Amino acid sequence: MIFLIVFGGLMLILGGFYLANSWQQYREWKAGTIIVVLSLAAVIYGVINLPAFNHKKQHSSSEARSSQVTSASSFSNKANIGASDNGATQENKEMAILRQLQKGYSKFGDVSFDSKTKTYKVTPTDDNTVNALKQLAQDPSQAEQMGWSKLTDSFKKNSKDIDKAIGTDYSISIMNPGDDSQAMYTAKNGKTTYDIANQ
Repeated sequence: MIFLIVFGGLMLILGGFYLANSWQQYREWKAGTIIVVLSLAAVIYGVINLPAFNHKKQHSSSEARSSQVTSASSFSNKANIGASDNGATQENKEMAILRQLQKGYSKFGDVSFDSKTKTYKVTPTDDNTVNALKQLAQDPSQAEQMGWSKLTDSFKKNSKDIDKAIGTDYSISIMNPGDDSQAMYTAKNGKTTYDIANQ
Protein backbone atom coordinates (compact mmCIF):
# COMPACT_ATOMS: atom_id res chain seq x y z
CA MET A 1 0.00 0.00 0.00
CA ILE A 2 2.86 2.39 0.72
CA PHE A 3 4.19 1.84 -2.80
CA LEU A 4 0.73 2.68 -4.18
CA ILE A 5 0.59 5.86 -2.08
CA VAL A 6 4.08 6.99 -3.16
CA PHE A 7 3.48 6.15 -6.82
CA GLY A 8 0.03 7.78 -6.74
CA GLY A 9 1.46 10.87 -5.06
CA LEU A 10 4.17 11.26 -7.73
CA MET A 11 1.60 10.78 -10.48
CA LEU A 12 -0.65 13.34 -8.81
CA ILE A 13 2.12 15.94 -8.76
CA LEU A 14 3.16 15.21 -12.37
CA GLY A 15 -0.49 15.10 -13.45
CA GLY A 16 -1.05 18.50 -11.85
CA PHE A 17 1.86 19.99 -13.79
CA TYR A 18 0.65 18.31 -16.99
CA LEU A 19 -2.88 19.66 -16.48
CA ALA A 20 -1.61 23.18 -15.82
CA ASN A 21 0.73 23.09 -18.83
CA SER A 22 -1.94 21.63 -21.17
CA TRP A 23 -4.42 24.28 -20.14
CA GLN A 24 -1.97 27.16 -20.56
CA GLN A 25 -0.46 25.97 -23.87
CA TYR A 26 -3.33 24.22 -25.66
CA ARG A 27 -6.49 24.91 -23.64
CA GLU A 28 -6.81 21.12 -23.20
CA TRP A 29 -7.89 19.77 -19.82
CA LYS A 30 -9.44 16.31 -20.34
CA ALA A 31 -6.31 14.10 -20.35
CA GLY A 32 -4.67 16.03 -17.48
CA THR A 33 -7.84 15.89 -15.39
CA ILE A 34 -8.15 12.12 -15.90
CA ILE A 35 -4.55 11.61 -14.73
CA VAL A 36 -5.08 13.82 -11.66
CA VAL A 37 -8.35 12.10 -10.70
CA LEU A 38 -6.92 8.57 -11.09
CA SER A 39 -3.78 9.49 -9.13
CA LEU A 40 -5.87 11.05 -6.36
CA ALA A 41 -8.07 7.92 -6.22
CA ALA A 42 -4.96 5.71 -5.92
CA VAL A 43 -3.59 7.82 -3.04
CA ILE A 44 -6.91 7.81 -1.18
CA TYR A 45 -7.34 4.05 -1.69
CA GLY A 46 -3.80 3.40 -0.42
CA VAL A 47 -4.26 5.57 2.70
CA ILE A 48 -7.60 4.00 3.59
CA ASN A 49 -6.10 0.51 3.38
CA LEU A 50 -3.08 1.25 5.56
CA PRO A 51 -3.12 -0.87 8.75
CA ALA A 52 -3.33 2.25 10.91
CA PHE A 53 -6.50 3.39 9.16
CA ASN A 54 -8.04 0.00 8.53
CA HIS A 55 -11.39 -0.18 10.32
CA LYS A 56 -11.90 -3.93 9.88
CA LYS A 57 -11.32 -4.66 13.56
CA GLN A 58 -13.50 -7.73 13.96
CA HIS A 59 -10.72 -10.25 13.34
CA SER A 60 -8.08 -8.35 15.35
CA SER A 61 -10.46 -7.75 18.26
CA SER A 62 -11.33 -11.45 18.44
CA GLU A 63 -7.60 -12.25 18.56
CA ALA A 64 -7.18 -9.65 21.30
CA ARG A 65 -10.04 -11.20 23.26
CA SER A 66 -8.57 -14.64 22.80
CA SER A 67 -5.15 -13.55 24.03
CA GLN A 68 -6.78 -11.74 26.96
CA VAL A 69 -8.77 -14.81 27.95
CA THR A 70 -5.65 -16.98 27.87
CA SER A 71 -3.49 -14.49 29.78
CA ALA A 72 -4.71 -15.40 33.27
CA SER A 73 -1.87 -15.93 35.69
CA SER A 74 -1.25 -19.14 37.57
CA PHE A 75 -0.23 -18.99 41.21
CA SER A 76 2.92 -17.00 41.59
CA ASN A 77 5.20 -18.21 44.35
CA LYS A 78 3.37 -21.50 44.93
CA ALA A 79 5.86 -22.53 47.61
CA ASN A 80 4.38 -20.00 50.01
CA ILE A 81 0.91 -21.45 49.53
CA GLY A 82 1.99 -24.99 50.30
CA ALA A 83 4.05 -23.90 53.29
CA SER A 84 1.12 -22.97 55.54
CA ASP A 85 2.00 -22.74 59.21
CA ASN A 86 0.44 -25.66 61.06
CA GLY A 87 -0.34 -23.33 63.95
CA ALA A 88 -2.32 -20.90 61.74
CA THR A 89 -6.09 -21.06 61.90
CA GLN A 90 -8.05 -22.23 58.88
CA GLU A 91 -9.41 -18.71 58.45
CA ASN A 92 -5.88 -17.30 58.30
CA LYS A 93 -4.95 -19.91 55.68
CA GLU A 94 -8.02 -18.99 53.63
CA MET A 95 -7.06 -15.31 53.75
CA ALA A 96 -3.46 -16.12 52.77
CA ILE A 97 -4.73 -18.00 49.70
CA LEU A 98 -7.05 -15.07 48.90
CA ARG A 99 -4.13 -12.62 48.96
CA GLN A 100 -2.08 -14.95 46.75
CA LEU A 101 -4.93 -15.25 44.24
CA GLN A 102 -5.48 -11.49 44.25
CA LYS A 103 -1.81 -11.03 43.43
CA GLY A 104 -1.81 -13.73 40.74
CA TYR A 105 -4.98 -12.48 39.02
CA SER A 106 -4.43 -8.73 39.54
CA LYS A 107 -4.38 -8.03 35.78
CA PHE A 108 -7.28 -10.37 35.09
CA GLY A 109 -9.85 -9.23 37.65
CA ASP A 110 -11.01 -9.00 41.26
CA VAL A 111 -10.86 -11.98 43.62
CA SER A 112 -13.14 -12.46 46.63
CA PHE A 113 -13.82 -15.34 49.02
CA ASP A 114 -17.26 -16.63 49.97
CA SER A 115 -16.76 -18.40 53.30
CA LYS A 116 -20.26 -19.96 53.26
CA THR A 117 -19.68 -21.85 50.03
CA LYS A 118 -15.86 -22.00 50.44
CA THR A 119 -15.47 -20.48 46.98
CA TYR A 120 -12.84 -18.13 45.64
CA LYS A 121 -14.60 -15.99 43.05
CA VAL A 122 -12.63 -14.34 40.26
CA THR A 123 -14.59 -11.58 38.51
CA PRO A 124 -12.90 -10.30 35.32
CA THR A 125 -12.46 -6.52 35.08
CA ASP A 126 -10.23 -6.12 32.01
CA ASP A 127 -12.37 -4.62 29.19
CA ASN A 128 -11.30 -7.08 26.47
CA THR A 129 -11.77 -10.06 28.78
CA VAL A 130 -15.15 -8.80 29.98
CA ASN A 131 -16.36 -8.39 26.39
CA ALA A 132 -15.05 -11.81 25.40
CA LEU A 133 -16.68 -13.57 28.37
CA LYS A 134 -20.00 -11.80 27.78
CA GLN A 135 -19.95 -13.11 24.21
CA LEU A 136 -19.02 -16.56 25.47
CA ALA A 137 -21.95 -16.50 27.93
CA GLN A 138 -24.29 -15.73 25.02
CA ASP A 139 -22.71 -18.29 22.68
CA PRO A 140 -20.72 -21.04 24.48
CA SER A 141 -19.86 -22.63 21.11
CA GLN A 142 -17.12 -19.97 20.74
CA ALA A 143 -15.18 -21.44 23.68
CA GLU A 144 -12.56 -23.36 21.70
CA GLN A 145 -11.93 -20.49 19.29
CA MET A 146 -11.38 -18.07 22.20
CA GLY A 147 -8.85 -20.24 24.03
CA TRP A 148 -11.24 -20.97 26.89
CA SER A 149 -9.64 -24.33 27.71
CA LYS A 150 -6.24 -22.71 28.40
CA LEU A 151 -7.83 -20.40 30.93
CA THR A 152 -9.87 -23.14 32.60
CA ASP A 153 -6.82 -25.43 32.79
CA SER A 154 -5.07 -22.69 34.75
CA PHE A 155 -8.00 -22.48 37.18
CA LYS A 156 -8.15 -26.27 37.53
CA LYS A 157 -4.44 -26.31 38.40
CA ASN A 158 -4.94 -23.55 40.97
CA SER A 159 -7.82 -25.53 42.47
CA LYS A 160 -5.48 -28.47 42.98
CA ASP A 161 -2.93 -26.16 44.64
CA ILE A 162 -5.59 -24.81 47.00
CA ASP A 163 -6.59 -28.38 47.85
CA LYS A 164 -2.99 -29.23 48.78
CA ALA A 165 -2.50 -26.02 50.76
CA ILE A 166 -5.62 -25.77 52.92
CA GLY A 167 -7.70 -28.90 52.42
CA THR A 168 -10.51 -30.23 50.28
CA ASP A 169 -13.94 -28.79 49.48
CA TYR A 170 -12.66 -25.38 48.33
CA SER A 171 -13.76 -24.16 44.90
CA ILE A 172 -12.47 -21.50 42.54
CA SER A 173 -14.83 -19.91 40.00
CA ILE A 174 -14.68 -17.56 37.03
CA MET A 175 -17.71 -15.34 37.48
CA ASN A 176 -19.85 -14.03 34.64
CA PRO A 177 -18.94 -10.32 34.25
CA GLY A 178 -22.48 -9.63 33.03
CA ASP A 179 -23.99 -11.27 36.14
CA ASP A 180 -21.50 -11.79 38.97
CA SER A 181 -23.91 -14.10 40.81
CA GLN A 182 -23.39 -16.78 38.12
CA ALA A 183 -20.21 -18.78 37.58
CA MET A 184 -18.95 -19.56 34.08
CA TYR A 185 -16.45 -22.11 35.33
CA THR A 186 -15.85 -23.81 38.67
CA ALA A 187 -13.15 -26.25 39.77
CA LYS A 188 -13.02 -28.10 43.09
CA ASN A 189 -10.27 -30.37 44.41
CA GLY A 190 -8.48 -30.09 41.07
CA LYS A 191 -11.49 -31.19 39.03
CA THR A 192 -13.99 -29.27 36.90
CA THR A 193 -17.42 -29.17 38.49
CA TYR A 194 -19.05 -26.67 36.10
CA ASP A 195 -18.06 -25.38 32.66
CA ILE A 196 -20.36 -23.15 30.61
CA ALA A 197 -18.76 -24.49 27.43
CA ASN A 198 -20.11 -27.98 28.19
CA GLN A 199 -23.68 -26.94 28.89
